[in-house]
Amino acid sequence: MKIEHQDETQGNALRNAFNEIVGKGQDTFTPTRVVISKAKGVHLWTADGRRLIDFTSGVLVCNLGYNHKGFEKRVKAYSKGLPRNAYNMIAEIQVTASRRLRESIGLPQADRVLWAASGSEGIQKAMWACLARYPERNIMVATRAGFHGKKGLANDVTGEASANPDVRWLSFPLDASADPEQFRGELDALWHTHANKIALLITEPYLGARGSFHPPKWYHPLLQDWCRRHDIPFIFDEVQACFGRTGEMYAFQTYGVQPDMVVLGKGLANGEPASAVVGRGDLIDALGYGGASDTFSGNPRACAAVCATLDIMEEEGVVEQARKTGKRLGEVLARLQQQFPFITAVRGEGMVYGVEMVDGAIANRCVLEAYRASAETGVHFLGPLHGKVLRVSPPLVLKKKNLAEAEELLMQAWERV
Repeated sequence: MKIEHQDETQGNALRNAFNEIVGKGQDTFTPTRVVISKAKGVHLWTADGRRLIDFTSGVLVCNLGYNHKGFEKRVKAYSKGLPRNAYNMIAEIQVTASRRLRESIGLPQADRVLWAASGSEGIQKAMWACLARYPERNIMVATRAGFHGKKGLANDVTGEASANPDVRWLSFPLDASADPEQFRGELDALWHTHANKIALLITEPYLGARGSFHPPKWYHPLLQDWCRRHDIPFIFDEVQACFGRTGEMYAFQTYGVQPDMVVLGKGLANGEPASAVVGRGDLIDALGYGGASDTFSGNPRACAAVCATLDIMEEEGVVEQARKTGKRLGEVLARLQQQFPFITAVRGEGMVYGVEMVDGAIANRCVLEAYRASAETGVHFLGPLHGKVLRVSPPLVLKKKNLAEAEELLMQAWERV
């Protein structure tokens, strides 16, 4: 689909050139197809000079914003003189990053780390570890409508159906009125049918790709209790939820659980490709040499970025600031819902919300109008989730004045919808 914007000579030329060279499967669809020339803090600048307030963090990645001076300085210092790749070699920064991540997680049972280069790779490695630890077990339980990735086992446990005959599904509550007894019944039925054959249970803190559904606080403890009772590893997929996004450093803290394995990604390294599994040693050590190896995992540059991210979050109190900003963000979105009848629901917590529209056409129009809010400025969203839900996930360093400006621009822009 060809996308062109009025008065974007440079942007239109670059969009067309990109589309002639790169397959459309490279990206998901976003109606703006923004072309950027620079980024700093919470702002993006288009190739034609317009300034946008970013409501995406890339895709929940740049929690510290773009080109954070302190972060960039730390990454450079931590990785000085080191090769960008150190396959089957060990650099001190790799030891430091692994140790700091384990200490930051703070779970007594999470004493081992496995590195990966993307979220789906991290998920797959966590699942491999569980299957290796319990080779006599073949059943994998996943909560419905989750998104864990597009590769291998991560894809097998994504969505609500699977080509893998060993995957079983458990419902995920989509509203606060859900009855805990329904889920206890489903869990008991799974155990009755597959006793001693279940290798793992994997879930997300909230359903992001499904449209930002955040479960009642009893849900994850219910799953954890069942797993503990039956010696089933409990995997928490925090790829999009870690490092402050839900209002705590880690989403398992938000939901009051202590998983056997926590998978981290996206915001973990503030834009550098990195993910990690932090979990039980008996699970991770079930994989022998080569069982989880690949070319780029845990390279010095990625480990430097993780250390730099931890430094800035600790020194600048990023999570505490984001918790306050997240409350204001929720209030802004509630006011927008009151103003515009085409907004049917607002769901979220911390610095991640879903704004549901009446239909996909309106949702896409809202993305476009936000982008075009004024001649000089706009607000940047990605394309709708699940057809009609806009994800709101600004960098955690969003300031009160940035949020106020964004609200004014959206009020102005969505009057045209």
